[in-house]
Amino acid sequence: MNKKMSIPHLGTPSPLTAKVFNFLPHLLMILLAAVMIAAVFSCATMPDSKIYSLDIHYDMTNRVELSPDIPIIIVVDSPRYLSQAFLAVRSSPYTLTIMKYSKWQSPPSTMVAEELKKALYSIGFFRDIRISSVARQNFYSLKTNLTRFEQSDEGTALYGILSLDADLLSPEGENLCHNTYSKKIKLNGSGDYSALAEGLSAALKEVMDEIRTSTAKAITEKESKK
Repeated sequence: MNKKMSIPHLGTPSPLTAKVFNFLPHLLMILLAAVMIAAVFSCATMPDSKIYSLDIHYDMTNRVELSPDIPIIIVVDSPRYLSQAFLAVRSSPYTLTIMKYSKWQSPPSTMVAEELKKALYSIGFFRDIRISSVARQNFYSLKTNLTRFEQSDEGTALYGILSLDADLLSPEGENLCHNTYSKKIKLNGSGDYSALAEGLSAALKEVMDEIRTSTAKAITEKESKK
């Protein structure tokens, strides 16, 4: 004899429950519309990201050849914020703002290392120029500490600030020369940071020329004693 399976009777939903179930599709549509409006609004108000770069050129006509060619290591240290690509703007001695939507093409520490490499190459007597995190034996080393690479807002005046220390070490670890460089370039006001890029390019070019001169002199004197 076959037994019939009985299905439990759930009963008739209350009027309140029925209203809730009937309203759910409308609620989902409202939530979806709110999310879409918020996304459109955020896209409409979000500023464009801008990327800035340096423009520096070196005179290659006065390159000097020494024999044998000399290897050199470039080491650049910096505060953590200068190892990131975001532009930095100082509004007071106590406040430094990192700009979220304005960036350098590369972090300032990387750009300075690359400019040092190009500047040293323009001297002419370096066979092997490497960028490293540490100095190495049997290499000359140019150890640089980048401390400032930023815009400074001083009332209505804007300035580009560049500060760094440089030490040239012999392969034996002797400090051949130490120099501190500090440049403050007044900027022409603009709606973006193009003036900052131009000003810091000029400041860094001045520093690179000074480092080229001091490095060439110190190494020439060192090598002449061999």
